[in-house]
Amino acid sequence: MAQPEDLHSRRSWFSRLPLDRLGADNGRRAASGLLVLLALAQIAFGEAAWRPVRNLWFDAFQRTAPRVVAALPAVIVDIDDESLQQFGRWPWPRTRLAQLIDATHRLGALAVGLDIIMPEADSQSPQRLLAERHDATADMRRALAALPSNDTILADTLRQVPSVLGRAALTDAAAGRVATASQTPALIAGESPQRHLPNHNGQIVNLPELESAAHGRGYLNDSRDSDGIVRSMPLVLSVNGSPAPALAIELLRVATGQTAYSVRSDRHGIIGLQIGTSLIPTDGDGRLRLYYSHAQGARRVSAAAILRGTLAPNALANQVAIVGATAVGISDVAATPVGARMDGVEIHAQLIENILYGTRLIRPASARWWELFGLVAFGIVLIVTLPRRKPAVGLVLYCVLAATLVIASFIAFQKLRVLYDPTLPVAANAAVVGLLLTAGFSAAVQRRRELDAELAVERNERLRAAGELRAAREIQMGMLPDPKAIDGMPVNLDFHALLEPAQEVGGDLYDAFMLDERRLFFMIGDVSGKGVPASLFMALIKTLCKSLARRERTELGQVLSSVNDEIARDNPTAMFVTAIVGVVDSGSGDVELCNAGHNAPILLRSKQAPRELDGAGGPPLCLDAGFTYPTQRWRLDAGDILLLITDGITEAENSAQAQYGLARTFQCLAAEPALSAAAACEKLHADVKTFTAGAPPSDDLTLLAVGFRNPSSGTPCSD
Repeated sequence: MAQPEDLHSRRSWFSRLPLDRLGADNGRRAASGLLVLLALAQIAFGEAAWRPVRNLWFDAFQRTAPRVVAALPAVIVDIDDESLQQFGRWPWPRTRLAQLIDATHRLGALAVGLDIIMPEADSQSPQRLLAERHDATADMRRALAALPSNDTILADTLRQVPSVLGRAALTDAAAGRVATASQTPALIAGESPQRHLPNHNGQIVNLPELESAAHGRGYLNDSRDSDGIVRSMPLVLSVNGSPAPALAIELLRVATGQTAYSVRSDRHGIIGLQIGTSLIPTDGDGRLRLYYSHAQGARRVSAAAILRGTLAPNALANQVAIVGATAVGISDVAATPVGARMDGVEIHAQLIENILYGTRLIRPASARWWELFGLVAFGIVLIVTLPRRKPAVGLVLYCVLAATLVIASFIAFQKLRVLYDPTLPVAANAAVVGLLLTAGFSAAVQRRRELDAELAVERNERLRAAGELRAAREIQMGMLPDPKAIDGMPVNLDFHALLEPAQEVGGDLYDAFMLDERRLFFMIGDVSGKGVPASLFMALIKTLCKSLARRERTELGQVLSSVNDEIARDNPTAMFVTAIVGVVDSGSGDVELCNAGHNAPILLRSKQAPRELDGAGGPPLCLDAGFTYPTQRWRLDAGDILLLITDGITEAENSAQAQYGLARTFQCLAAEPALSAAAACEKLHADVKTFTAGAPPSDDLTLLAVGFRNPSSGTPCSD
């Protein structure tokens, strides 16, 4: 039976467990720490340690949606079982290879490459047939010695046909296997690519006689991963310190008649290879990750059929041909993402298709950081969201987020051929989910309800404020007179106005009313600032101007001076107003104007360019109490339109923060002279909106136009 002190010690040990602290904040702190550790592990080890899982995932993509073959630019001249049955066992005499290469070229092939390396002389050459026959006569030996060797015949054919020989680069070459041979010239654009290329200290090459006769020499090396699967192929590698091209690059170079190729690189790695004007993008190490199709019988033409001459003329037109052996016992096979066995010569053909049609798979250098972002963002969403939900909902959320990453990854593969790995973020966040679920969510449910209540109050407050602003806008716009319904306005006057606040409510204003049966009073103004304070100040100015204009039978300058004195007397916010007030006589066309720091009026006169009516004015209202504003007098001719605008027109900005400006205003108004006040306003307004399309409004926008239709002519006059 346990002693009391033993029980006490056990309780003390249990109290030291972190379960209580884990549940105190619903597991968020522990889950955040785990997420940080997982993110650091991905940064330090994820790219290399997780590569086997990542490769299997990308292989599954290719098996699910293999590349669709639309055209076959590369044909395989297949030395298959049928060919060996008809023309003898392998290796064939090189005279037969010469016949095969020549016949392939005559069928229209642009270039012929050999997936075969011939480092030794042909043992079936006439000179070597009698090497072991001591009973051969001297005449027989001299007759055979006079014949060209099989290698010479093959070299002559290689010289006449656009041909490319295969080579093999060796990583750890023994001293006796290090061959020295020249490489196809490589032009380096940018930094030296050597440190980014897989390095080989040796190579297996063909007979010098064959090497010098061929038009190109390319390497047959593949890039098998640790599991033996060929997922990428090098387009350029380093052999004995020099860039060396792959067989596919040489075939394309020879087929296009280029004498060299370019390697473009920078400090981050290889950018791509260029043949002529065509750039072939690669990974940073000069490799190309293949997007495989399934093996296609249409890619292959039996060597027997070519040697028998059974193919139609130009059967291989506009294709490059690769001669390779695939018969049982002599074939070179490798595992690929779409199958456990694929002939090496077919991999080379698919490499050419990927190059020509730009279908390579892309693993961007930034992919690991996007995957890290996916891991962290996924985890943050879980840490923030799961404690607010029931465990079942949390599991559903995890599954939805995981499925989203998987689907997005597959779409990126299928549509863009870009490889992003969702497996590490999904697997890592499974641990985060487990930790959060073990912490329990009972306290989080209550907290969620409290937060929901707070959010509801805040939302209601925003809705209330928005409703008040809408009501204020309706009141403000309702205070403005309807341009089409000015009481008592004579028919020979044309009036139109338009106001568009930058916010719900604004500080621009306009007004118009008849002082008597002949005279129309109009005004336009712009209060400093925006929003509710400006709109209230606008209402005060408008009301005061209207009251004084109707009550005092004095000139406009006195009216504006009275308004200035009145509002300057009590202005704690130091707001000011630019304004123009005016009166037009419908009988004579005479106009009186008084300007308080506002944009000058614009006169639109038939057959004349728009111009500003510059004249004496004064400072904006509320800046200089007691200032006496002068009155300007003009006379409108029949058809004239007087246009007043606020700086919301000239200072309107587009998405590049360029302003509309006065010059563009005149250009718009001069393009097609407006026939009415409404047409002038709407035309300018439409041009401004077109100019600022996509940009938020920077200021209130107001236009006011007064047109005179009296047929009697008039001329401007000054006071």
